[in-house]
Amino acid sequence: MVQMRKWQLLLNLDLDHPGGKASYRKILDCLIDAIQSGRLEPGTALPGTRELADILDVNRKTVILAYEEGVIKGWLVSEPRRGTFVNTLFASKTAPPDKPQKKRSVSDDERFAPDFIALDLPPYFNDLYVLSARTGRTRDTMYFDNGAPDHRLLPQAVLHRYYRNAMKAAFKSDWVKYGNHESAEQLRTTLAEMLRTTRGLAANSSNICLTQGTQMALHLAAGALLRPGDVVLVERLSYPPAWAIFRALGAQIEVVDVDQDGCRVDQVEALCLQRQVRLIYLTPHHQFPSTVSLRVDRRQKLLALAQQHRFTIIEEDYDHEYHFDGRPYLPLASDARQRNVIYIGSLSKLLGSSFRCGFVVGPENLVGALSKNQLLISTHGDAVMQKMLADLIADGELRRHVRRVSRLYRARKDALLESLHRHFGERITLRNPEGGLAVWTTFREDIDVDAMVRHAAGKQLFVRSGRQFSPLNQPVNGLRLGFASMTPDELALAVGRLHEASQQR
Repeated sequence: MVQMRKWQLLLNLDLDHPGGKASYRKILDCLIDAIQSGRLEPGTALPGTRELADILDVNRKTVILAYEEGVIKGWLVSEPRRGTFVNTLFASKTAPPDKPQKKRSVSDDERFAPDFIALDLPPYFNDLYVLSARTGRTRDTMYFDNGAPDHRLLPQAVLHRYYRNAMKAAFKSDWVKYGNHESAEQLRTTLAEMLRTTRGLAANSSNICLTQGTQMALHLAAGALLRPGDVVLVERLSYPPAWAIFRALGAQIEVVDVDQDGCRVDQVEALCLQRQVRLIYLTPHHQFPSTVSLRVDRRQKLLALAQQHRFTIIEEDYDHEYHFDGRPYLPLASDARQRNVIYIGSLSKLLGSSFRCGFVVGPENLVGALSKNQLLISTHGDAVMQKMLADLIADGELRRHVRRVSRLYRARKDALLESLHRHFGERITLRNPEGGLAVWTTFREDIDVDAMVRHAAGKQLFVRSGRQFSPLNQPVNGLRLGFASMTPDELALAVGRLHEASQQR
């Protein structure tokens, strides 16, 4: 009778109370609660299934199910001919067994509150569209993005036709059933040809790992290279998702400056003499966010340093297709002598962010490792989308689209520059970018850029503060203003709102 009373009090179980849980689950939950609170110590022998069924006045099968579930989940262990015991892996972390804690009622808010600390992401990850929705988005809401293409200029009839044909091919060849190996290989092959022709990369399909965007590409590449404590160099202003990824992987971030000729390679060399550098992340074609290009002699010096000090260069070439003055620089990865560059690109600046296609170009052994690691995230890509993109590249449709919109984007760039000069005059410094889809604007010190961004939001104009591009969270008196997604008239209106915001106190 004493033993029965002990277990009735220990479990404190009310099986008659109506609720959605099965009886065996209620029994197991009470056992888990007793283990976690220390009322049941590791190694404690539980009553036999028949005995506990009598104590609780339930069917023996109910207790058997509770014990089996507890064993499966690791709370209990079952030993043949001996019985069922509390797993010795669990130790009391709260009150001692002779002083059971008083159970506290839990509110619904607390019940669903996470009991862990999530990684804080940089403010950059606060999406402009989400922020605008919170403040009351209207039809007048406008955005200065980082340099996105205008989806209104996409050749919709062409895309519809190619997607329809890709869908037919997918069903005809059973890609829908068996995955995307054929479509992925076709896209890698056409991408390799495009990269050889337009960017001088000596790549074939086995050198390409397909991803769903540049952030996945960055995470896969960095994850294969970095170990906690490794030193990673980034530019003083750079792409926030990159250094957020590096920090999440446990890397130590060091910054190097950028001037009118790109990354300060002399500072890279000085850091290499002080620390063992594992990798450097760069956007040398059009530096993000400042748009400057890395000078030729610095490119050669950087490649030599990588070979000498055995660090890896991750080169992201996010907008190679758009160039307005002269011929574009070829990527660092195109140098025939280099052995230290991993190249990352995307088709998002051609067709928009909805077309998720990024890629990593590197040695076969690296690409093989990335592809295996990618299986932990996703086993298959979008076979229909891959087939469509491969056909658009192979048939020249993508190239024709870029030529057509480049003329419009050049006109929009000029319209933005003219409007900025007209409204701000000598209070700003502008650099006419050689290419890309955004302008970097620096403001005179009497303009508080962070305050201007806040006031602009009140006028339904949303733009990222320059501070968001700083890995050290330093104030930056500059803005990256994308021009491609707005018409000249829309750009004039947006700059007018920005000017009004700059005059608010």
